[in-house]
Amino acid sequence: MRKLFSTMLIVVGLAIILFPFGRNLYGDYQQRLLLEDWDRVSLMLAEEALEIDDGDDEELINTQAEAERLKRREAEERERQAYIAENVEAVLIIEKINLRLPVLRGTSQKNLLISVASLENTIKAGEVGNYAIAGHRNYGWGRHFNRLDELGLGDVVSVEAKGCSYIYEVTEKLYVGPDEVWVLEANGQDAEITLITCHPINNPSQRLVVKGKLSHINYL
Repeated sequence: MRKLFSTMLIVVGLAIILFPFGRNLYGDYQQRLLLEDWDRVSLMLAEEALEIDDGDDEELINTQAEAERLKRREAEERERQAYIAENVEAVLIIEKINLRLPVLRGTSQKNLLISVASLENTIKAGEVGNYAIAGHRNYGWGRHFNRLDELGLGDVVSVEAKGCSYIYEVTEKLYVGPDEVWVLEANGQDAEITLITCHPINNPSQRLVVKGKLSHINYL
């Protein structure tokens, strides 16, 4: 019995010693996967985001064709909302630029056309590491990350997820080349956020990156 107890103490001691090492290894692995995803996401952001004409739902419908068109539009919107509800992981809120968007899981082209999306293998909001979100720089005023360049140091970015509002304070605004993956690196100590889009809108040769650090958490 005493021998078993001694063995258990040794196992527990080793676990305590090795836990930080294992956690760091896992963090490095996740960071490597995130950096590997940068090229794919950067290329998609550089592609022109189509501005969808929502039309005028109040227009006078005087033909059967117009009635059918409106019916299709309503069906498509219901399908879109159902897709968002199934794939949303958080809500991004930036009051300064009047932005409130669902953050969809994974930067597929479909997700980026609908809203903004978190990069593959990124951490979750509020966790230590770098929560990376990408979005198109649409031509339409205020759509997606169209106005992201208006943010400055000290501005507030909020992410609502799982009953919490994670409040980040902007610490950097950068214009970088498409191959500068270092913007996704985390310092291993802070809970950070990185918002990524293209710059400029007409000739997206650079990436606009807004970075922030978690300042506090509000419970909803």
